[in-house]
Amino acid sequence: MTDFICKMTGQSSFSKIDFNKRTSSTDDDSSEDDKLPEPQDPENDPDLFFDIGAREHNPQSEDTVDDVCLTAPPENQWYHGRLDRFTAEERLWDASKIGSYLVRESDRKPGSYVLSYLGRTGINHFRVAAVCGDYYIGGRQFNSLTDLVAYYTNCSDLLKRERLLYPSPPPEPVNDKKRMVAILPYTKMPDTDELSFKKGDIFFVHNDMGEGWLWVTAHRTGEQGLIFCELVEDLDDSIDPNTVFSWFHPNVTKSEAVDMLVKAGPGSFLVRPSDNSPGDYSLFFHINNQIQRFRIEKKGVRYLMGGRTFECLDAVINRYRKEQIVEGHTLVQPMTNDTEDSSRITSFQQAEKIYATLRECREQSGVKKNKGIKMQGYLDKKSEKIKKWKALYFVLLVDGTDTHLYLYENPKRTKPKGLIDLSCAYIYQVHESIFDRPHCFQLVERALPCLATITYLSAPNSEVAMDWINALKPLCVSQLTRTPKVARLQELRSLHLSIIDAHMLPYKLVPNPFIMVSLNNVKVARTKVKMSPHVPWDEEFVLDDLPPDVMSFTLSLCNKGKRGKDTEAAELTVELCNLANGEEIDEWYPLAGITPIGDWGALRLKLRYQHDLAMPPEEYSPLQQLLLDSDLQVVKALSDICHLDRVPLANSLLKIFRHENRETDLLRSLNKAEIDKENDTSTLFRAANLTTTLMDLYMKSICTVFLKSALRDTITKLIESKQSCELNPTKMDSPEDACNNAEYLLQILDEVTLSIFTSSEKCPKSLRYIFSCLQRAVLTKWPHERLVRTRVVSGFIFLRLLCPAILNPKSFNLIEESPSPMATRSLVMVAKCLQNLANLVEFGGKEPYMEVVNPFILKNKERMVVFLDQLSNVNEKPEAESTIIRDKTLFDIAKDLASLHQICLHHTKELQVLSKHQPIIKQLVTVTEMLNKHKQKYEEMLR
Repeated sequence: MTDFICKMTGQSSFSKIDFNKRTSSTDDDSSEDDKLPEPQDPENDPDLFFDIGAREHNPQSEDTVDDVCLTAPPENQWYHGRLDRFTAEERLWDASKIGSYLVRESDRKPGSYVLSYLGRTGINHFRVAAVCGDYYIGGRQFNSLTDLVAYYTNCSDLLKRERLLYPSPPPEPVNDKKRMVAILPYTKMPDTDELSFKKGDIFFVHNDMGEGWLWVTAHRTGEQGLIFCELVEDLDDSIDPNTVFSWFHPNVTKSEAVDMLVKAGPGSFLVRPSDNSPGDYSLFFHINNQIQRFRIEKKGVRYLMGGRTFECLDAVINRYRKEQIVEGHTLVQPMTNDTEDSSRITSFQQAEKIYATLRECREQSGVKKNKGIKMQGYLDKKSEKIKKWKALYFVLLVDGTDTHLYLYENPKRTKPKGLIDLSCAYIYQVHESIFDRPHCFQLVERALPCLATITYLSAPNSEVAMDWINALKPLCVSQLTRTPKVARLQELRSLHLSIIDAHMLPYKLVPNPFIMVSLNNVKVARTKVKMSPHVPWDEEFVLDDLPPDVMSFTLSLCNKGKRGKDTEAAELTVELCNLANGEEIDEWYPLAGITPIGDWGALRLKLRYQHDLAMPPEEYSPLQQLLLDSDLQVVKALSDICHLDRVPLANSLLKIFRHENRETDLLRSLNKAEIDKENDTSTLFRAANLTTTLMDLYMKSICTVFLKSALRDTITKLIESKQSCELNPTKMDSPEDACNNAEYLLQILDEVTLSIFTSSEKCPKSLRYIFSCLQRAVLTKWPHERLVRTRVVSGFIFLRLLCPAILNPKSFNLIEESPSPMATRSLVMVAKCLQNLANLVEFGGKEPYMEVVNPFILKNKERMVVFLDQLSNVNEKPEAESTIIRDKTLFDIAKDLASLHQICLHHTKELQVLSKHQPIIKQLVTVTEMLNKHKQKYEEMLR
């Protein structure tokens, strides 16, 4: 007899049987041979097997593990099924060990779960959301409750310096896993989360999704998805779910299994339940003259064999059909179970009726799915793993007291990619300096004290971003508890922060410094990396809408490391209560090092903290009426006296007028007033005033589609190209590059002008109507200026929109990553040429190297005139476009009216002077004073 060398590792065991010596199925083999705890020497155990073959068989080594799982106690030691809070606490107190825990299904909300934990401060209950087979707690997503328990046992604290230690077992075993069997076959609809299945397939039910749909795991395939409830029926708990597999024989004895494989020949196999280890399984395999058996251990919902973990029993078989289970051998021929299908027989008429009901439910589900949805649409989410932004479909769902933000691959999907529990989330802004990307915000989940999960989101434009923020903010955890009388008040808190310079920084320790700005340990802005001690930062950040629980801000001195590994070296914290409301402060603030080494230097900061109160919108009704007066006298007066406040003034005015769908009236009137004041066409709309600021904001907010159509392909080509467009000899690597660069630049210019000229229909009609009004107004004033009608439009569409978008494509959401230095120079060259074309002038002697572009400008001058006339050929005011109409319940203008009120208060003296000659300004002064008294009363109520 030759030695049998066992190489199987882990919990898997095997044995051999010499079937030539077996005389009957009752041969007494007292010990179950698939129960071996580890490989043994067969010669010392004659009952283990009889080897009549001359060959030595070595099982394949199992050194690798496919699915390495964190260890956790078995589910039956901590899962209590549906249980109320009081009973759960009683059981934990009875355990009387700090670190004891149990998991239960919520009795108040079946389908969701609770992790109950006895810690040093008493008993805590943590809600676990269960959606489509996944489990969410503390902003983290887990595939199973077992994985969740394992994570907070091995990897992460649940509370500070506290982890799950002692599972508290239920008084008696709990088995509430619902199982169902298919009574009819089904083929899934394409591009959905439905499952295709056969009659007789068995499913484990995770969630009831409503309207007759269930989220399940198919036992045969291990897939998760949707099934229709009328296609299945409850399965008897006594039936093993593995009966769906043809090679599984639940009722075959060991002797019968051997006889079957003897007749079938080498390569045949089957699986049966283990006799001595209930719940485990035995794999019988015929190899030459031997029957070899392997134990497959059941661990919770998974299966273990050879040190590997498998999701289902079928995965074990499929693996060893492809890979060697014993050296030189794989599973070949299954012994099929020909037992009749035990599920009930469904008649043809019944089947047709069930399928018809399914089709009807699917057609109606589109309407019913909208129940509870407050807002939905695409946003970009930043991936932590690959550091990229990906478009996902977001659904804001309010179901009773539960508020969740769901993330989907696309609108057709049922299973979310993730969810955010807004009841434990805080919303913070993200300055575009963090990712060099505008219109970002972040949700910070703090469901667990030791864990804050941050989700970074980005909207396509400021309007969409504000809509989402206004919809999410009231549903997030209350960051400041208010009494009912003042619940509708909103605090307006903003911080204007300028980091001017640094003094005596330890450059040896921090050679590449930058400053990170944080609120409540949440990063909201950052400076650029300072490349030299002699170069000041001089960067400004406007942090509007500070959350009310933010009482200070922190500046961290960080070092830019290689491969993105940044390190924090020192910091300083400024308490907001120490800053005078509305006053500008210019001071030096010392840094304190993370490790004390002496002097870490100081930062010069210029600060202005403003803290105001927004009353309920109806309080501002008199002010709103004055602003919306058809003559716009109040707006024009504010434009003349509020030059320094023109940006916040423009932002607030634009939102207020868009709320009433009157933004075209506002812009048309202000443009007309600007034309009436101007005498020289060369300086028309060149100054930075309220009118041009409003036009800039409006164009950027509504022209995303137009910009992408006109510019994105060209910008992408320039970024990906290895060819430069540089014409300046002082900036070239070699003078010999001039010809190739010029040729490539002219090619790009031809392409981009063609793209712009053919994209006029993508430009919003409301903006084209404003351009039409501009042309008529300038022609009325300067009827003999042939090109004034062209230049007045090109000054906006090219000089204030298209060229800035080319120079800064990332800030206009045209690209995701910052371009390389060479690509940046190429973009500058293209923008420069288009600027001259828009002005209808060629390059002169100041830049002789640019004269190569003059033929291009001469060729396209008339085309430019035709394009701008075509773009402005909308003579009637269009109806409000779908991209502009907003749900007024989401469009919060109370803050904007409060901001305008504050601006009026700040300029009261100037308004009083104007009121002597303008009655409507006198009304404005009166309304301003009245609103100030009302606000003082609300402030007293708050105190």
